[in-house]
Amino acid sequence: MGVVKRAMRWGLALLMASLGACTSDLAVPTEPLRLLRTDWAVAYVGESFDGALRPTGGLRPYRFEVADGELPPGMSLAAGRLVGTPTEVGRFAFTVQVRDGNLSQALQQVEFDVRPLPDPVVRVDAPRTELRSDVPLVVRVEDARGWRGARISLTWDAEAFALVTPPSPADARLAVFHESGDGFLWIDAAVLGAPRNGEFDLGRFSLRPLEPPAQLSLRLTAVSRYSGGDHLVERSEGVAPPRPAPAPPGEPVDGDEDAAPATGEGGQAAPSADEDAPPPADEDAPPPADGDPDEDEETP
Repeated sequence: MGVVKRAMRWGLALLMASLGACTSDLAVPTEPLRLLRTDWAVAYVGESFDGALRPTGGLRPYRFEVADGELPPGMSLAAGRLVGTPTEVGRFAFTVQVRDGNLSQALQQVEFDVRPLPDPVVRVDAPRTELRSDVPLVVRVEDARGWRGARISLTWDAEAFALVTPPSPADARLAVFHESGDGFLWIDAAVLGAPRNGEFDLGRFSLRPLEPPAQLSLRLTAVSRYSGGDHLVERSEGVAPPRPAPAPPGEPVDGDEDAAPATGEGGQAAPSADEDAPPPADEDAPPPADGDPDEDEETP
């Protein structure tokens, strides 16, 4: 009988200890409820955004709502996250409120920037030094947002450089087609699968100087297809092409035979050297005789 009583006492002690542990778990935490500062980057029009609020302290579960101001159009607050696709550019100020299981609350003011979708940039980093051997070149895409592909035209001096290695895709997620000739290279590039974002290499090719040393001047034109539609880029790469020397003052530009005449005061055309000049004298005409009646003299 004593053994049974001792077992009952041990069981009761263990039960009380377990209840004490549960009570400590359910106790209200001493750290007050608050919202930590968010580290959201800017959002872009037409691009999806998902950013989480950062509550701490208090007692779960948390409930969120917008207490003041307005969210950017196209966005909403759901389960403690700011989500959606903004449709309007601007800076938006609003106040977020969080409540916990103890009905405590905390507020945080948020300023959120929505910017226009940046245009993608297609470029080739051509060297600006004298080249004596084959030069590898990389076509690169920067600031891509939902980038799907591009049509690219590259031209150079056909008497100075020749294409020796045709373009090839930089990775397996890209398809690259090309056409080339003396002094030009056309590239059609497309993304295989989901559109791409950020910065990445598109393709690689090589040029060879025909009479080294030579300096490379490239002219690039590209039309990219991305989330914002189609975007045209025109730029020069490598060494800037030489500019033609200006014509001396008063001389027409080569090929401009219909140059405008010089103008005088008031915008009127200046008279030519022979204009308004008296007609030449007739060498065979006899000199006027003295007392000719045609002279403007009074007769007595």
